[in-house]
Amino acid sequence: MTDGLEPMPPKRSSKRSWLAAIISIVVVGTIVGGGLFVASSNVQDFLSRFQVEDYDEQAGPSTVLIISPGDTGEDVAKKMVEADIIKSFDAIYRDMLNVDLVIFPGSYEFPTKLSGSAALELLMSGANRLNVTTTIPEGLGVAQILPRLSEDLGLTIAELEQGIKDQLSRIPADAPSIEGFLFPATYSFDPNPDAGEVIKAMVDRMEQELLKYEIPLAESLPTLTLASMVASEGRFEEDLFKISRVFLNRLDIGMALQSDQTVKYRYKGNLESFQEGLKDTESLFNTFSNPGLPIGPITNPGGLAIEAALRPAEGAWLYFVAINLDTGETVFSETLREHEIAAEVYRQWLRDSPDYD
Repeated sequence: MTDGLEPMPPKRSSKRSWLAAIISIVVVGTIVGGGLFVASSNVQDFLSRFQVEDYDEQAGPSTVLIISPGDTGEDVAKKMVEADIIKSFDAIYRDMLNVDLVIFPGSYEFPTKLSGSAALELLMSGANRLNVTTTIPEGLGVAQILPRLSEDLGLTIAELEQGIKDQLSRIPADAPSIEGFLFPATYSFDPNPDAGEVIKAMVDRMEQELLKYEIPLAESLPTLTLASMVASEGRFEEDLFKISRVFLNRLDIGMALQSDQTVKYRYKGNLESFQEGLKDTESLFNTFSNPGLPIGPITNPGGLAIEAALRPAEGAWLYFVAINLDTGETVFSETLREHEIAAEVYRQWLRDSPDYD
């Protein structure tokens, strides 16, 4: 049935339509092709944002990086870029955020032109930190310490003496000098340290040691004076605690301490004879003619001598004498008679050792 229906027109092939289609395809293709070209350029730019600029060639000459107190990881990364240690900030900073990194202020020597990973590994190890070191043994006096500091740290005696002056306000007002307040230890500093910084570090360390016993630095003169005597008289750990007890027993009964080392300190080794020093009864370091402790320390004691001064051995000894200066063997006595016997052993050792200096 065809009623009510209009006949469909016959399908015609048109050259114009075919040409239009071709043109349309070409246009679309051109647009898409152009779009692909533009996108390709943008992709390179986009991807470059994720490509970290980094060195991968041979390292260059060394340089020194100074990390200041308060510098953050970001600050350090920027300094590394400026010093040409690394090529870009991102070469190291992203990895810094993913490791447990503690950065200590100081001077560090780095090769230039390092990869970020190599620079971070070196920074984490701390093996490239530059410093100067000095070791001060226990029992030295200031007159011996200053030349060591001068030689080890490249400082002048005058600079160190000024550093001492700057610390005098911290020590007890009745202390005759800084003697006794420079803690003997090994100290490390950045290259070319300030003399004031060096002396302050030694006084700080003494203050820390005293605070273990809840003794403020300003109230430490008796403790450090006794500790200095103990350090100068003893050689072995056990003897230090016994020597402390001898001095404290004498103080308890009002007996003169009679320490040879205090007499020698007053004259700084310039005596023609020990007897000459004993005659100087006006010296407040002469513990033969003056009761009680000397006016101040005679050496700079370390932790063991301080502990001995505060925690002496138990005993009733009032005397001690080294009977062999080579071995340091010391005899402790409770009575004068016992002490005289030990002293004679010492005198015999001297007679048997004519070349002993």
